[in-house]
Amino acid sequence: MAETATLAEYTVSTTYDEIPTDAVDHAKRAIRDYLGVAVYGSHHEVGDQIMGYVDRCMPGEEATVIGRETASPTGAALANATFGHAIDYDDTFESIVIHPSSPVFGATLAAGEVANASGEELITAYTVGCEAAYRVGHSTYPNHYQNGWHSTGTVGTFGSAAAAAHLLDLSVDETITAFGIVASASSALKKNFGSMTKPLHAGHAAENGVRAALLAENGFTADNEILEGKIGYGEVMTTDGSYDPEIITEGLGEEWAVLDLGFKPHPSGVITHAAMDALRTLVIDHDLTPESVDSMTVALDDAASEMLHHANPDNALQAKFSIEFCLAAILRERKAGIHEFTDEYVSQPETAAVIDKIDRAFEENLFDAHYASYGARVTVETTDGETLVQEVKHHPGSPNNPVSEERLRAKFDECVLTVLDDDGTDQLAETIDALEDVPSVENLVDKLQP
Repeated sequence: MAETATLAEYTVSTTYDEIPTDAVDHAKRAIRDYLGVAVYGSHHEVGDQIMGYVDRCMPGEEATVIGRETASPTGAALANATFGHAIDYDDTFESIVIHPSSPVFGATLAAGEVANASGEELITAYTVGCEAAYRVGHSTYPNHYQNGWHSTGTVGTFGSAAAAAHLLDLSVDETITAFGIVASASSALKKNFGSMTKPLHAGHAAENGVRAALLAENGFTADNEILEGKIGYGEVMTTDGSYDPEIITEGLGEEWAVLDLGFKPHPSGVITHAAMDALRTLVIDHDLTPESVDSMTVALDDAASEMLHHANPDNALQAKFSIEFCLAAILRERKAGIHEFTDEYVSQPETAAVIDKIDRAFEENLFDAHYASYGARVTVETTDGETLVQEVKHHPGSPNNPVSEERLRAKFDECVLTVLDDDGTDQLAETIDALEDVPSVENLVDKLQP
């Protein structure tokens, strides 16, 4: 069976009971992490902007908008997924540069309300959707990403379509059609990193996934081998003939992409995180302050150069792709969270003064890792003439360098408490932790409103 049909068969046939316990537990952890940052994003400037559009162009009462009211299913998917990626605080796969949960669970939540899904069904659809995004992503990686595509928005559409198709109980043929439809809507450019359009990529993917599933359910048509062939998605989305269909088909139902997910401890591009934690260790261990540091150099993989656009950022969105700002915040505050990534903090003279002390360097295949290695080396020269060096080879929060449950829950609380009260925050966390026992998606969405 060819790859489009194989992926569709897997999407339709996978059941909750087939998912291993460790994968279910990690899926719930990912859902909690996504919903936490999405609640915060719902009242961020990006959230306000996208909600104004949804209220005007995609109104409805069929689906819940996180932290807001309601919209059409596609409108809710667009808003909720954009909220999740609004501040670049959402999860990412360790082995490939994709943020899956914002597009995939954004679509899952909207389609889940259409289908009145149970908690088990939500977990299953989300897990299946992550698998589709991961496998289509890896089949075209790294050439697709190197060529300027933002995989969260491109292959994320396949994950969103798979999740929606599973929840809407589409047939294999209908799911094949949904993939055909969504392939033509697959787009997102890395050139937009540091702008509001980057989080829109996740929303666009979720919206298109739900739309494709609904159109397929209603009998819309599309090519039934969209991934295959000379002008199929795989070949078109790579420029060097590296598309590998076997990555999509081999091991489905035996390996679980959701276990490759890592969770961000900082609301910035994941490429910055190893350096941030390396400096955080030096700051704490040696009691460093801006006044005690003469200069600093950060070494990153050469591929990171195309993502770090902003050496001297003008605002918080640009700061997420400024290794200089990220390290300046760590040196100033010993942390960098939602309160540091603000326009006001970015523009402070004290921030600029620390940025001036930081130089960046790039090394090809740093730590011999995969393309766009997340590892980093930070070298600090103190005013006392001491040289301090700290390396972190895997970004914090990744499966190879996990952060503690305490740190993840603190992140969740920090984000959610900007919109919900203490009791509401605790109730939301408890509902997600026992999501497999929730009889209806309504039990979850009720907890997502102020």
